[in-house]
Amino acid sequence: MTKCMKCGVYIADNTDKCPLCQQVVAPVGLSSDNHQGTEWVFEQHNDVPDKCVNDTDSAAKRADSTASHDNGTRYPDVKGASRKYRLLENIILFLSIVGQIVLTTVDYMTDNEINWSFIVLLVVIYANVTLRLAIVGRNGYIFKIVSTFVFTVLFLEGIDLLTGASGWALTFVFPSAILAMVLATIILMIVNIRNWQSYMMMQLFLVLMSVIAMILVAVKVIWFPYLAMGAMGASLFLFLGTLIIGDKRARTELKRRFHI
Repeated sequence: MTKCMKCGVYIADNTDKCPLCQQVVAPVGLSSDNHQGTEWVFEQHNDVPDKCVNDTDSAAKRADSTASHDNGTRYPDVKGASRKYRLLENIILFLSIVGQIVLTTVDYMTDNEINWSFIVLLVVIYANVTLRLAIVGRNGYIFKIVSTFVFTVLFLEGIDLLTGASGWALTFVFPSAILAMVLATIILMIVNIRNWQSYMMMQLFLVLMSVIAMILVAVKVIWFPYLAMGAMGASLFLFLGTLIIGDKRARTELKRRFHI
């Protein structure tokens, strides 16, 4: 029998961490001095994820009788899959570094006009960042979508700079990515219609990106303004439509986000 000093609960299973807060638990006895009245005792069952048992004596007996068959704990190893993914990430990172060193050496020895190894470097960085953030990362899917958007635009802009700096990335890719994000946001709001207000911060992000695109149009960095204008209109109309149609629920979400 153990006790979590933070949560104040007794745990019948033979585990060293609290199932609620993951803090290290302390071993205690089952005498009346340790807990009086009705203290909650947590026990893990095969058919029920978490069960609160009020009978401490019977819970302790069941824990002691089954601890030897569960290798010390009966809680699922939730970190096992994470460790496997972490190992895969590290292997891919190692192979990427080795491959990049080899390709950079070959590029230097061949002395081509275009240093193609820098393009490969961008691809390697983009692939590893996308793998860690958007695929196997433990962040929410909204963060994954936004981070993929940002790194994709930066990656293609880097390719543009290395291949002549004609400006096609900012002119076409940046506004097109904003329009694609607007469409994705609408689809997500329809699919998750009960929690549509949670996408308002993504809409604000798209409005901000559209403003940046229009600034680039004003300073002649983007030489084909129509895509940027379309992205600005689509993102702004989506946000205003959500704010007006959503009424109080939308305003409450904004106040909650900005702590107003």
